[in-house]
Amino acid sequence: METKRISLLKEKNEFPIIFIGAGMSKRFLKGYPSWEELLERLWKEALEDNFYGKLNLIRDEILGEKHDIESRELNHLINIKMGTIIESKFNSLFYNEKILIDGFTTREAYHQKISPLKVRISQLFATGELITGKENEYEMFKKMLAKSQIILTTNYDDFIEKSYNESSPVPITKFIGQKGFFSENFGYSELFKLHGCIEVPADIILSEKDYEKFDKNSNLISAKVISLMLKSPIIFLGYSLTDLNVRKIIKDLTSSLNEAELEILEKRMILIERKEGEQSFEEITINDSDLGCKLSVIRTDNYAKIFEEISKINQGLAPSEVRRYYHVMRELVVDRGKKGALKSLLIAPEGLESISKNIENSNVVIGFGDDKYIFQIPDLITYCYDYISESFEINTDISLRFILLQNGNARIPASYYLKDELIDSSTLHPTEKQKLLQRKERLIDFKKHYDAVITSQVILHDARNLNQIISLAKSKLVNQDKVYETISSNINRLNMNEVKDYILNILDEKRVSGDIHLSTPLRRLILLYDLKKNY
Repeated sequence: METKRISLLKEKNEFPIIFIGAGMSKRFLKGYPSWEELLERLWKEALEDNFYGKLNLIRDEILGEKHDIESRELNHLINIKMGTIIESKFNSLFYNEKILIDGFTTREAYHQKISPLKVRISQLFATGELITGKENEYEMFKKMLAKSQIILTTNYDDFIEKSYNESSPVPITKFIGQKGFFSENFGYSELFKLHGCIEVPADIILSEKDYEKFDKNSNLISAKVISLMLKSPIIFLGYSLTDLNVRKIIKDLTSSLNEAELEILEKRMILIERKEGEQSFEEITINDSDLGCKLSVIRTDNYAKIFEEISKINQGLAPSEVRRYYHVMRELVVDRGKKGALKSLLIAPEGLESISKNIENSNVVIGFGDDKYIFQIPDLITYCYDYISESFEINTDISLRFILLQNGNARIPASYYLKDELIDSSTLHPTEKQKLLQRKERLIDFKKHYDAVITSQVILHDARNLNQIISLAKSKLVNQDKVYETISSNINRLNMNEVKDYILNILDEKRVSGDIHLSTPLRRLILLYDLKKNY
């Protein structure tokens, strides 16, 4: 069971641009509010009653000024007007200490020039619990996100970026508000949060004043979006055809295209619309004269299948990997190439980030093949340093292959990479994937590795912090392995950031000295730290 449009997208093997609306967060998160539900909650927090009575008054006021207004625009204006009224009431009550916001004071509101209501909205969207029974579909959603070239959203919450980063070793680059559209970007593995983000409450768009400011630059923003959309297929998720934000973007796009370009666009733009309980796919083409184009619409409730098909797109490198190396390639090839004759250099992907610093005065060109196996397998120290530092500069497939090459009983940090979705989406052979899944069971057994600590080597059993262990070790002149065993024994009581810094310093010293050996106690410590941090 497949959809024609999604199947065609998969056959052409093109990473899509995906617009994600509130419908996706509402689908996966418990108690996620619609715009109207959010306004009602804030209205009540502003100590007001009769929410719908006020909405009726606002509607009558708008209809008195605009008699022939369409219902979708009317509802949009009602919500914006209501947001303006609530912000005024809520902020006034906060300034007069009639209502309080946890962790936020009137002093901070004054000096930071932040609307208290927007801080409150950030708090409301700061947490989200997955709806029971959605686990499998959510895994497919994350895989789909990893295959998106660009993501755009009008949502405030951080559900998209958290989901993306759970399935990708390289975090997505996030641009908040209008500023992102005027920043340098590469067109891969990027998230544009058009109406702001809970991370920066001041940039949240809510009131009439916010929308007026946003609309001043809307033409420039639309032009930027259009330039992205013309290069890739476009999928709308969690929006409906009545959403004014989506309609404005589409109208700006279609108004700038000729008939031939419109025909191409119609085959590359898909709206996924929820039809509750429907597991099959109803595919229709809508000719919307207001939008100025035809639009492919897929109506279904079987989003898991949609996500699964999109996640099968495979160009050899994921968008996040393309982005990881793009800026270094451009610096080396374009900027250095202007200086004169170019020499050849073969490097591994983990060297890309540092190579630009190491060849300041050299002229270099890089040759790339179409097979990942040209990349160099790292040594143990390099792998561990990259892993513990969370740089993740080593290609995921190379890291998985490195894990495979280790002795079956070897202790190495690997739980981050040994996720079913990462293994499944890798280019490894099915037998290799199966071998990794089997090895996973042994490597993630925290109790087994913790119980293997040699207690006779432990010099302090109830350490309060890492410095206490190090100071005692220096005073007793004990060897390093005893220090490692002592830290491992106390791992459940220690600050993980301090342990991380300690391990990185040890690994860095070994890199500089050329020492490639890791003792069993040090390997055990690194593995226990990994399991505490990532599993």
